[in-house]
Amino acid sequence: MPGVGRKTANVVLNTAFGWPTIAVDTHIYRVSNRTKFAMGKNVDEVEQKLLKVVPKEFKLDVHHWLILHGRYTCIARKPRCGSCIIEDLCEFKEKTE
Repeated sequence: MPGVGRKTANVVLNTAFGWPTIAVDTHIYRVSNRTKFAMGKNVDEVEQKLLKVVPKEFKLDVHHWLILHGRYTCIARKPRCGSCIIEDLCEFKEKTE
């Protein structure tokens, strides 16, 4: 899409057209790296890894779920690990205690 960045294009393709894209923002980048679900040095690496590991049936919704998780639970400065539903799958908690 001319005139917009990759993240914005992915958001439009996903929400307006139902394409299974993943718009990696700061929240998704943080959650993906902390959980080691899709680690990467930049958002492009994380996006490509997520596209490989996320099952097809979840690709339409996963970026919304990860954004919300990063915005309200796995927050940047003081993550709420005690209320995290995937706490048992994440090694980041040890770094916050």
